[in-house]
Amino acid sequence: MTSVAVVGMIHSMEPMRNSEPPASDENAEWARVVAERYSADARTYRELWAPLLLPHGRRLLDALPLAGASSALDVGAGCGTLLPSIQSRAPSALVVAIDGAPGMLAIAPADFPRAAMDAARLGVRDASVDAVVLAFVLFHTPDPREALIEARRVLRRGGVVGTTTWEGDPDFPAQRVWIEELDAHGAASAPSQMMSNHAPVSTEARVRRLLEESGFAPRRTWALPFGHIYGLEEFLEIRTKLGWNRRRVESLDEEARGKLLRAARGRLASMARSDFADDTRVIFATGIAV
Repeated sequence: MTSVAVVGMIHSMEPMRNSEPPASDENAEWARVVAERYSADARTYRELWAPLLLPHGRRLLDALPLAGASSALDVGAGCGTLLPSIQSRAPSALVVAIDGAPGMLAIAPADFPRAAMDAARLGVRDASVDAVVLAFVLFHTPDPREALIEARRVLRRGGVVGTTTWEGDPDFPAQRVWIEELDAHGAASAPSQMMSNHAPVSTEARVRRLLEESGFAPRRTWALPFGHIYGLEEFLEIRTKLGWNRRRVESLDEEARGKLLRAARGRLASMARSDFADDTRVIFATGIAV
C-alpha cells in the first residue's frame, strides 16, 4: 500500500467522539491501570509471554476470511506480535495496531500504523474497516459488550470480528504451589479486582451471546487448551517478572523475597513435568457484522 493510501486511511480514522458520553470514572480508572501495568511490563511481555500467545492468535486468524480485506484493526495489539500474521492473511489491507498502553505500542513493529485508544472508545469512523481482531483483550475491559459494540460500529456490514479469551485464571499444580508460597511468605494479596474479569467471556456460550447482543451473527465458537508445559526456570521467570505475580513478589523485602524463591524452587523442583502443564481453556469466537 502506498504512503498516500496510508495517510488517507489514517485521516479517515480521525476521532469522532463529540456525541459519545464520557467514560465513567470507574471505567477510566480501569483503563488507566491496565495501560500503566502493561506499559511497565512491555519488553518483558514481548520476550516471555507474547510468544506463548502467538499460536492461539494465529489459530483465530485462520478462522477469519481476511484475504480480501482492505483494512483491519488489531485492537489490544499490545507489542504487535500478531500484526505480521494479520498482514500475511490480508496482504492488501492496511493493518493498524490499537492499544491502550503506549508502552506496548512503542515496541510494536514500526512498519504498522499505531494508535493509543480505549477498545470501547475507538477514534475510528463508522463502517470504515473490514476486520477487527480482539485477541486476549476483552477480559481486560470493564464491559466486554461495550468493546464489541464499538467493534461493530467501525465495521462495515459483512465485516468480521475475531476474539480469544480465557476460561479463567490458570489453575494447575505448579501454579497452586506458587500461590501457596506467595501466601506463606506474606506477599501482598492479589487485588480483588486486578483489572481483568474473565467471568463474562469464560465460556463459548457467553462469548457467543455477547456477539449476538452486540450486532454480530456468530460464525464459529470453539475452545482449546492453552497446552503449554513450562520448564522450571521458565515458570519462575514469568512468575517473578510479569503481571500481578511480579507485583506480589516485589511487595516483599529482599530477605523475604529470597526465602520465597528458595522455598518455591525447592517444592517445584520435585514436581513432575505434567504438573507444569497449563491447560486453561482458550475460548475462540468469530462473527459477521449484520
